[in-house]
Amino acid sequence: MTDRAGEVELHVVSPDEWETHRALRLEMLLDSPDAFWTTHAEAAAMDEAQWRERIVGTFHVMATLDGEPVGSVGLWPGREPDPDETNLIAMYVAPRARGQRVGERLVTAVQDAAVREGRRRIHLEVTSSNAPAIRLYERMGFVFTGASSPHPRRAELEERAMVWTALGYRSGDGRAKVAP
Repeated sequence: MTDRAGEVELHVVSPDEWETHRALRLEMLLDSPDAFWTTHAEAAAMDEAQWRERIVGTFHVMATLDGEPVGSVGLWPGREPDPDETNLIAMYVAPRARGQRVGERLVTAVQDAAVREGRRRIHLEVTSSNAPAIRLYERMGFVFTGASSPHPRRAELEERAMVWTALGYRSGDGRAKVAP
């Protein structure tokens, strides 16, 4: 099933879409380098096998507008997976799609996926300077945990931890149904 609001559609990224996923990932790293731990140079150096492996190892959802990729988000169980928890990673909405609720729909898609997998909590880290992302996450039910860590490249910034708990969660009106 496909989620539609205007021309925006969401779908699960498959390994065969590695080139499209790579292009969007490189765009996000150029547009918002402080929002991500990976650098553009690191991502650009990855080969096809590495991109495919990353897609297989993580649940990724891509948003498209008129067939053009405009956003994505991932769920990653972490290095030491906990059956109750997962991590929201690599959240991005391209400037051309901002203000169209794409971010809300992407977050809802991973919340729904986490609940389907039996996960009760989603963790994320958000850069302290990223006020729009913080507002989005707060609207979507995430709260700050009080934990933080240094930004990997900029001493004046920090990564602030947030968590969402599925207690009583009901998917909002089916908006985040995602095509397989």
